[in-house]
Amino acid sequence: MKIEKFFELAKQAGIGQSQLQVIKSSSTKIRLFRGEIDEFKIKESQTIIACGIYEGKFGSAISEKLDEQALETLIESIKRNASISEKPDEVGLFAGSAKYKKKNIYSSELHNTPISEKIALLKRLEKAIKSYDPRITDADSVTYAESESDVAFYNSLGLKLKQKGNYFYFVAGAVAEENGEVKTYYDEHFGTDLKAFSPEEMAKRICDKALAKFHWFTCRSGKYPTVLDRTVFASLLDYFLESTVADNVQRHTSFLEGKLNEKVGSSKLTIEERPLEKTPFYSYFDDEGVATCNKTIVKSGRLLTYLYNRETAKKDGVETTGNATWRGGKIGTGYTSIYVKKGKQTFDELIAPVKEGVYITEIAGLGTGMNARSGNFSCQAEGYWIKDGKIERPLSLITLSGNLLQLMKDIKAFDNRAQLDSSSICNADCLIKKLSIGGE
Repeated sequence: MKIEKFFELAKQAGIGQSQLQVIKSSSTKIRLFRGEIDEFKIKESQTIIACGIYEGKFGSAISEKLDEQALETLIESIKRNASISEKPDEVGLFAGSAKYKKKNIYSSELHNTPISEKIALLKRLEKAIKSYDPRITDADSVTYAESESDVAFYNSLGLKLKQKGNYFYFVAGAVAEENGEVKTYYDEHFGTDLKAFSPEEMAKRICDKALAKFHWFTCRSGKYPTVLDRTVFASLLDYFLESTVADNVQRHTSFLEGKLNEKVGSSKLTIEERPLEKTPFYSYFDDEGVATCNKTIVKSGRLLTYLYNRETAKKDGVETTGNATWRGGKIGTGYTSIYVKKGKQTFDELIAPVKEGVYITEIAGLGTGMNARSGNFSCQAEGYWIKDGKIERPLSLITLSGNLLQLMKDIKAFDNRAQLDSSSICNADCLIKKLSIGGE
């Protein structure tokens, strides 16, 4: 067997401990353009990630093949990368956790559904968008994508782990025109159960939001009570979570450094990571082979833990949280399946107390407008003006700015419209006490 051969060759080459991950993946992508298939791609790939301890240092290598020549190349690369490393390995490889919580999340039904049925759903989606309203002039980027992965993990200490999963998503946009003005809106549907997908419901959601953008205005600059759409809040939360990663804390690049067990958000903010939830993001082991666990990161505004791999955990004298992940050819730290505790009120009840404020539904430029070290951010935004607790008019040509830590502390409430999407974050819309809005 090639796996056993790798460990045998690695030992002969002086690599004391070695590890191999074999990731097989396949993907399908179908895109329509005006009723016809414009793109149809089926791709299969294999990624081999190998690593080991050579002369007291950690080395790694990546390949797409697992034949004998590839094995030899991987071993030489591990030795070479370890030799040029300036840092000795302090934790070694992992022998295994006492218990793993393995579940089957693979959808055979999704895999076995004929491609013709998936194309039929896609065409229904495009047709529903284009026929929704006379002002809808076209459907854009109408796409079906499906992904499947099969991960196998082995190391020379005898650890063997495997997991398999799949999911799909539809993406589409509506192009609307009124009196020469053109507006667009894009959205997605993500999941594993095709029977739960309604092309007509998705089309209605997209078209309603595209049509609602007409007759916009730009508000006066100022600080206003601000409701963040769940997708906008998820984008900001992603940067907040990066500051809980121990690698960043130990490099002094996190605005949450020194804030463990302190209030970093309002009492309304509770954030959990649930890698063991039965979703497409389920994973019962991390990239070091450590058993994952569900955990509370922030509870009622208080920061309970940073996220660790084995190396950063040893540095802080704590246990790993099972968040190791490959980053740039080395073991880093990541997170998945993030759940923010939702509220009990509806969206209408959430905005009811707002006399004058904004509802932000889209942002752009956050990647360049975010200072990850300080948490300060500024980006372009679109949304709606709120007047006397009601959505009044669409807003455009505005900017949203603030500080991420202060934003989390200023959360007043969440509504109950929580949903998990392809970002792997499940959260609801939230009301912020005040944010700076740049307008006229």
